[in-house]
Amino acid sequence: MSIAEDKAALRQRIRALRRALTDKTALDAALYANVQAHAWVQEADLVLAYVSGQYEPDTRKLIDWLLSEGRPLALPVCEGAGKMRFYMLHSREELHPGAYGIPEPTGREPVILTERTLCILPGLAFTEQGERLGQGGGYYDRFLQAHPGLRTMGLTYQCLMQTALPCEVHDCRVDVVITDGEQGFPNMSGGN
Repeated sequence: MSIAEDKAALRQRIRALRRALTDKTALDAALYANVQAHAWVQEADLVLAYVSGQYEPDTRKLIDWLLSEGRPLALPVCEGAGKMRFYMLHSREELHPGAYGIPEPTGREPVILTERTLCILPGLAFTEQGERLGQGGGYYDRFLQAHPGLRTMGLTYQCLMQTALPCEVHDCRVDVVITDGEQGFPNMSGGN
């Protein structure tokens, strides 16, 4: 099998595992607490986040907390095949359905990225070394390649962590993976 076929088969398997989770509410609460307590979240001058889908680790509580704290927050907007940009979000009322039905900011206030900007990425699966299996559109890989040096954090459930993932040269790694477990997994191989 090719790497692309390996990825497609693994995506199907992980999606099925996520749909079968029976304790998602408890897992989300534990994951949220771990993300909220992480030093990078605490010291970020801007958090690039995403609105989670039905079976993804829930980011809505994190978004609400960042907004309630007045923390600078931006969410992605899909701007064509494989291209996205982040725009500032000041309240939940600024969200509307965008590409793939995913809520996006209605405003187009640009972001200013710094070395203290934290990009929180979705993923179907991660490894302790920061390897990431995304949905297959390449949006985050292209964004991170265009903005090297950002701090990156992947979110997943402990039970979905993998020992290895099929990776290609363009696949970006994350710096740290946060789960519902007791600790995150720092990527010791140097990030993206």
